Amino acid sequence: MTYFFRYEPDGVHNMSIFIIRIVFVAVLLFAYMQKHNKKLLRITLSLGLFLQAALFIWYSGNPVLFTKEGLPLYHCRLSAIMLAISYFLKKEKWMRYFAWLGLLGAIIAFSFPDPSPFLWPHITNVTYIGSHMLLGLSAVIILCKEETELNDKDIFLYTVSMNLVISFVNHFMGSNYGYLRALPKMFPFDFVPIQLIFILSVLISVIIIVTEKICLYIHGDHHQNVEEDIII
Repeated sequence: MTYFFRYEPDGVHNMSIFIIRIVFVAVLLFAYMQKHNKKLLRITLSLGLFLQAALFIWYSGNPVLFTKEGLPLYHCRLSAIMLAISYFLKKEKWMRYFAWLGLLGAIIAFSFPDPSPFLWPHITNVTYIGSHMLLGLSAVIILCKEETELNDKDIFLYTVSMNLVISFVNHFMGSNYGYLRALPKMFPFDFVPIQLIFILSVLISVIIIVTEKICLYIHGDHHQNVEEDIII
């Protein structure tokens, strides 16, 4: 157990990203097949909260790491927490926004992985994989619901407000939550924080707006075809 919760980094990780990606696709397909399973959604959201709490507690044992990385201010961690909160508070618009944000974040996390530098098994490995898998699963189930829809103004407002709060914390704590001060090393771009805030806010908003409209169009077209079949 000491090895699993160790604080001394190994410098690298040894996770098989290819296998993780295959499992993630399978999880998304499974989520779509279970899109009406409310019990599964509640379990998934609860497990996501549990993993975030476990990671938070682990980070709290190391003050330096806690300040730099331990707060739930990365977009995916924030999504996992806000998804559960908005679901249990029945805040449909929040839930739909953070479902899109969480799904986008999970896809990016497995496409361009940036896990903590610890060899398997370690709590950061488990939470990195588990949290993003659960995010994808719960997001698909939520997004298949049609109880509400987001307008462009809501999406821009939520995104900009969130990124400004994260950037405020980064400025005073010298952290890089949300990669709003510097992109991961794999990206050969060098932006100042104000540029990153603008670029990522616009990029996140546009992606969510476009995917939301496509999703609503597909659902609307499907319902129209069903109604025509009934009339015939």
